[in-house]
Amino acid sequence: MTAEPNSSPLYGRLERHSASSGSLVIAFLWGLAEATLFFVVPDVYVGFVALFHWRKGLLTTVAATAGAMIGGAIMYGLAGANAPAINELLVEVPLISPEMVRTVAGQTQTSGLVAMVTGPLQGIPYKIYAAQAGQQYLPFISFVLVTIVARLPRFFLLALMGAGLGRVFGKSVRRRTALVVGAYVLLWIGVYVWYYFKVG
Repeated sequence: MTAEPNSSPLYGRLERHSASSGSLVIAFLWGLAEATLFFVVPDVYVGFVALFHWRKGLLTTVAATAGAMIGGAIMYGLAGANAPAINELLVEVPLISPEMVRTVAGQTQTSGLVAMVTGPLQGIPYKIYAAQAGQQYLPFISFVLVTIVARLPRFFLLALMGAGLGRVFGKSVRRRTALVVGAYVLLWIGVYVWYYFKVG
């Protein structure tokens, strides 16, 4: 896709990046990283790509989910082999507390894999549920399948929101790209500041 004549040079670069296969690779790696030890959710990148290329933005949701499935499987396996070490590692991740790990342990014992779907809606990282699933020896295949339900809809919703903003404010995105990107970054910083005080 070629940028319109009035588009800023930055818009052209970001549009080309978003349209490239590289965006799928990044989304996959981001999903994997966040499912293990990284603390910034893939939603940030998925929404960003969709803002500049809605079709590829929707595809990044699948890539990020695939990465989360593999990352979750890694946490499942490591936690099943050495639960205390993984729990200690988890609480070293920013925005994860020992209390949060204990909460997820209780939820998983009570609700099983269903907790993976409902828990992240409360802002609790998926990686803790993956670790608890391994520690409690919940069925692995079921865990992998539930990961799709737990991750894909949220990623897809963020992609739709990004795509919608790209369509509605298309002219502003093309002409004032740096301002739009800055606002997007500030929005996510605000989300994380709010979350920090919520869980702090």
